[in-house]
Order: sequence, then C-alpha cells, then structure tokens
Amino acid sequence: MSLIISLILLFAFVSIIWAMKKRQRVNTELEALKAHLENMVDERTQELTLSNKQLQEEIVKRERAQEALRQAKDAAESANRAKSDYLANLTHELRTPLNAILGFSQLLERSPDANEQQREYLSIINRSGEHLLTLINDVLEMSKIEAGQIHMNMTAFNLHASIKGIEEMIHRRAEEKGLIFQVDFKGTPQHIKTDEGKFRQILINLLNNAIKFTHSGTIQLRVFIDDTYTSSSIKSRRLDIEIEDTGIGIPRQEKDSIFDPFSRISHDKYGMEGAGLGLAISKKLIELLGGNISIESKDHSGSLVRFYISYHEPDPNLPTRVNKKNMIRSVDKNWQHIQILVVEDKWENRLLLKNLLLQVGFKVLSAQNGQKAIEQFRRYHPALIFMDIRMPLMSGIEATKKIRKMPDGNTVKIIAITAHAFEEFREDILAVGCDDLIRKPYRDSDIFDSIKKHLGVTFVTERQFQIDEVKTGFTLSQKDLLVLPDNIRHTLRQATIDLDVSHFEAIVDEIRLEYPALANRLLELSSQFRYDYILDCLAM
Repeated sequence: MSLIISLILLFAFVSIIWAMKKRQRVNTELEALKAHLENMVDERTQELTLSNKQLQEEIVKRERAQEALRQAKDAAESANRAKSDYLANLTHELRTPLNAILGFSQLLERSPDANEQQREYLSIINRSGEHLLTLINDVLEMSKIEAGQIHMNMTAFNLHASIKGIEEMIHRRAEEKGLIFQVDFKGTPQHIKTDEGKFRQILINLLNNAIKFTHSGTIQLRVFIDDTYTSSSIKSRRLDIEIEDTGIGIPRQEKDSIFDPFSRISHDKYGMEGAGLGLAISKKLIELLGGNISIESKDHSGSLVRFYISYHEPDPNLPTRVNKKNMIRSVDKNWQHIQILVVEDKWENRLLLKNLLLQVGFKVLSAQNGQKAIEQFRRYHPALIFMDIRMPLMSGIEATKKIRKMPDGNTVKIIAITAHAFEEFREDILAVGCDDLIRKPYRDSDIFDSIKKHLGVTFVTERQFQIDEVKTGFTLSQKDLLVLPDNIRHTLRQATIDLDVSHFEAIVDEIRLEYPALANRLLELSSQFRYDYILDCLAM
C-alpha cells in the first residue's frame, strides 16, 4: 500500500515538474514572440514614420509647386491682360486719327464739287489709309489668335456677291501693275453658311500676296466644289479654292517657314510692303474654318496656293445678306425729321460724323462728352445716338446707363462707337445698354447700315438717283443691246436667268462706262423686276 502511495506521489511530483518546465518553455517562447513582435512594431513604426516624413515632404513640395504654378499662371494672365490693355490703348490711339483721315477723304469724295484730280488724290489717301489699317489689323489679329481670343461669326451670305466684291477690289490693284486677274467660281452654291468676314480676309490676304510677288503675267482665282469630299449624308460641305500666279515664287529653303509669323521670303526683305503676317494669319483662320492650306512653288516659277474650308448649307427659309455697293445720296424725304445725336470728344471725328449725317439730310445734334450728351437727350429726345465710349468727364458707358434710366431712355437707339478692336468688348458694350457697336475707323456705309437697321430708315441711293434723273417713257429693244460685246451680253443674260441681282448690277456698272443711258434703262427694268422683258431683249 505504501508503495502505491509513493508511486502516486512520485508521478504527481514528476507531472508537476514537467508542467512547470512546459510553462517555463511556453513563457520563454511567449517572451521571444513578444520581443519579436515588439521589434516588428518598432521597425514598422520607423518605416511609417519615415514614410510619413517623406509624404509630408512630398506634400510640401507639391504645395510649393502648385503655388509656383499659380503664381506663374497669375503672372501669365497679368501679362496677357497688360498686353491686351496695351493693344487696346495702342489701337485706340491709332484708329482714332485714322478714322478722321479715312472719314474726311470719303466725305470729300462724296462731294459733287470735287474734280477728277481731287478725286484721284482722295482715292490715294483712302488706299494708303486702308493699307495702314490692314497692317494694324494684322498685328491685332495675330495677337488675338495667340491669345485664343478669336470669335467665330457663322452666318449665311451670298458667296457669289462676296467673291465679286473681292474681284472688283483686287482687279484695280492688278490693273495698276499691268496684271491679268481671272476669276472662276462656276458650279459653286450661291449661298453658304460660314464666317464671311474671315473667309474674305483669307482671300484678300492671299490675293494681295499674289499681286505683291507677281510683276507680269496672270493671277487666277478658282473656287469650286470637289464632289470627292462632299456627301449628301452630312451637313458639312467643303469649298475648295486655288490661287495661281506667275510671280517670283518661293525659294526651296524657305518653304518650311513661310507660315511662321513675321517671316518674309528673301525676295520680300527689301522694298516689299506688309508686316509679314498675311500667310500666318490666313493659315490659322483656315484651320479655324475647318480647313487646311498648302503651297506649291519654285523659285522664279510662280506659286499655286490650295486651301479649303468647311461650310454648311443655309436654311433656305432664312434671308441671306447681299453685298451691294451703292452709295447713299440722301435720306428719304419721309425720314428727314429724324434727329440724331453725335457724342464724340475728338472734335475732328465729331465734325466728320456730323457732316456725314447732315449731307444726307438728317437733323444732327452733337456733344463732346457724356454729361453734355445727357443734357442734349433730356432737351431734344433724339431718335438715335452715336455714342463714343472713351471720353473725359463721363464715358459713353456711364452716359448710356444714365440715359436708359431717364424718361424715353429705353426707346432711344444707342450705337456705341469705339476704337477698341477686341470682340469680347462688344459683349460688355451691349450688356450696359447699347443696341449695337461700330468700330473705328468706320465707313459711311457702316453708319447708314446701322441707322437703317435700328430705325428702319430708307435712303435714296446713287442708282435710284440716276434712275430718277432719266426716268422718262423709256423703251429697250434687242437692237439697243447689240452695241454691247458678245461676252457682256452673255454674262448679263446668265445673271438675269440666275436672278443674281448683285452680278447683274455689277455688269450694268461696267456698261455705264460707255453707255450710261442704256445702263439706266436696264436698272429701271430691274427695279421693276422686268427680268422677263430683259431676257427677251437679250435673246440670242
């Protein structure tokens, strides 16, 4: 019995010893694991601390970079604003006196007392002024393109009339150099929708270049529709244009740089006019109109300029603007009671606009600043105000705001006049209460068009005046038209069939040079829409 008890006690003692050693081993392992975990935590903490430090440094770097970027952006915007302000001030200083030069020369040209020599001198002044204006506009246009400030004005217009207007302008320059200028636009739509102003600017720039570098021979303008690139399933169409000359060409080594701003080919570096911006501007404008341009040329072998633009077919139910060159002689007698207020701080420009309006029969008031304009409006209530924007004492903007708050202030038409060239300025002007805006230097047609648009005034034109002078019981026969060359009769007949009034009138203007009475008969029939009678007389 005692042996059994001893064995039990021994077993219990051994079990206790084994359990204690096991616990000690477990504790040792736990301590080792704890130490390992603590080491891992310490290492991870150090890594996180380092990462956090690096992250903080990266955040600081990014914040500094963003601040530097913001400062650079602010500096660029400030520089761009300063540049725009400088250009605005510069153009105002240039356009204001140029407005007087061009305006008074046009006013004198309208005078019936001017003799042929005086008209020739006035024409030279006009051409020189227009050339100076072109240079100013080129520099401004390039600045606006670089600043991304070009605005598109997509309108429906008479393509044929627009091309004919350009043809008439370029033809005179070509004639002065003894060049032959040929135009072909057969097969093109009469009306298209795109930015007419930019389209005309492109054509005039490129044609002027062709004339400048061509001393003898021919310049050809071809406008056509390439059916390969046109599909009836899409709204957008493509108009192709080619300008080919027999000029001095472009040296091979300079072809890659001809579209760079201020770049001029070696032939052009001495004695040639221009700012070296025409091609650069044309390329940018063509791209804005969805097209492209290329030039094929060899030194002393002429050049071929090819470009295209995209256009849309206009809604046939919408009216399109027709270009007509027809000098205003007077306001219709039913509108001669209209009073117009001219507000302009520069006395020469005030005198110019006042005399232009008086010459055609309006009653005219004038004021030299915004305060005087308010006084004149309160006293006389004119129907329309031509308001210069930049004036001392009170600007045109402030005067417009005050007039709009006066009795009858909401009914008067206010046309802003400014030398500011940037398009976005127009939106600001209209927002303060002006009905329209005219930029200096303006043409007399700009003034008359705005009056007609906003007051519905009718004018007596030079053509109507000529018709009224000879309006008797006239007749027209085939025999009368036989005095005309065959090609003139053919083009006149085609214009009559097409009912292309602007082309018809352009041909009649040519006829007038030799047969004024016949031209007047044709115009009288046209004014009565007797195209059927004209066609009978033109029967071949």
